Order: sequence, then structure tokens, then C-alpha cells
Amino acid sequence: MKAVNLIPLEERRGAGGAAGRSGGAVYVLLGALAMVVIALATLTLTGKRIDDRKAELASVQQQVAAEQARAAELQAYATFRALREARVQTVTSLANSRFDWGAALHEVSRVVPRDVWLTQLNATAAPGVAAGGGGTGASTLRSALAVPAIELTGCTTSQPGVARAMAAFRRIDGVQRVTLASSEKGDAAQAGSSGSGDCRQGRDTFPQFSMVLFFDPPAGGVAPATPGTATAAPAAVTGPTGATGAAPSTATAQLQGSQAAKDAALATQEEDR
Repeated sequence: MKAVNLIPLEERRGAGGAAGRSGGAVYVLLGALAMVVIALATLTLTGKRIDDRKAELASVQQQVAAEQARAAELQAYATFRALREARVQTVTSLANSRFDWGAALHEVSRVVPRDVWLTQLNATAAPGVAAGGGGTGASTLRSALAVPAIELTGCTTSQPGVARAMAAFRRIDGVQRVTLASSEKGDAAQAGSSGSGDCRQGRDTFPQFSMVLFFDPPAGGVAPATPGTATAAPAAVTGPTGATGAAPSTATAQLQGSQAAKDAALATQEEDR
């Protein structure tokens, strides 16, 4: 049995065409609504993420502020520690570069020959140091080595006596070099007079010498000395004739024997001749 469609043909076509046309618009509307929903969801999520990041930033800023405040409170301790370390290093450096002036002056007084008398002694830790007593005639040679040194000025009875004095000073423990700056006898015009600072006692046969004793540097190295600052040598020095003098804080010692002992030594030398 065959089915028969009783709807008129024109109505059937009109109904079919209208349904096709409305179906496309519905799809477009649904797509637009879906895009709007997606945009709203994205905007909501983005806003929430921004709020979370802002809250996290505020929390981090608070932590930074708290740590900065704590660091400011502890800055005084850090400054004190740095100061303490600097002072420890300074004291250690000074201790390592310290020179035993007491032992050095004791050795000088011990090895001075009997026919030699010293009138001036200038001890410095480095060249360029201006001691309170002034320099000696050997000051120009002092800058040869940047080590502790002692400049000596004195007299003896003969030029061979100067050589013997140099040999004696060279035997001092720690002395690396003995340099003679000058050794001069007085002329005939000066023979009858004894000027200030002249230890020849008016004798034209007695030479006055100046020399420098260079010592080995300390085990820790020589600390650079500031020009114009003297090196202390608080040791007493005994001259060859028995006179004792305390070394001043400028490390300059004036060593002079008694006049009577000198004259006796000179008389003995004249008798031997």
C-alpha cells in the first residue's frame, strides 16, 4: 500500500524553505553566545589571577620591609664586627713587623771596641723617618735599604780602629750590612780646639766616622713607616766607657763616655806610640 502526502505541495515547500532559513541564524546566535560566555569566563579568570598576584606582591613587600627593618637593627653589630676585624688585622700586622730595638741596641753596646766612643745614635725602622735627635752624617746612605737600621757617629784613635769597629758591628746577630759614610781626621787648625759635636778632642790623628748598620727585616715583613714618625726604642744603651743613657721614644740615643775615661784612653794610646 502506497503512502500519500495530503499536504498541498506549495505549503509543503514554503514550510521547508522557512525552516532552512531560520536554522542558520540559530547557529550563528549560539556561536555568538558561546564566544560571549568564553570571554566573560576569561575576563573573570584573568581578574582573579591579577588579584592573586597583587595580594602576593603586597605580601612580598611586607616581608621585604620587615627584613629591611631587621637588617637596620643588626647593622650596628655588622659595623662593630668589621671594625673589630680591621683592628685585629692592624694589631697582627704591627706585631709581625715589630723590630726588637732593645736587643739590637744591647748588641751594639756589647760589641763596641774599647778605643771607640759613640756620640750619636739614630735608629729608624725605615728610610724617611725623621727622629727627634736629627740624622747623622750617614743619613744619605740610610735610604739604600728599606729595613731597620742604626746610624752611628763616633770617634776612634786611628783609621784601622774604624775598620775594627765595622768588623765588630758586622758580627751583630741580624746585621746584614755595615756601610761607612765617612771617616775624617781633623786638620792642623782644629788640632788645638774641640768644637761642639766633635769627639776628636782636638787631636788631628783621631778620625771621626759615620756609618750605618742595616738589619734583617722582621719575620713578618717591615711595616711601611710614615715619614715624620719616629720609631720607639725604649732600651737603655751602655757606651764603651761605661756611660749609660736611656733611649728616648724617638729611637735616638746620645752615647758619651766620661771625659776622664776618654782622656785616660787617649793618654794610653799616646804612650803606646
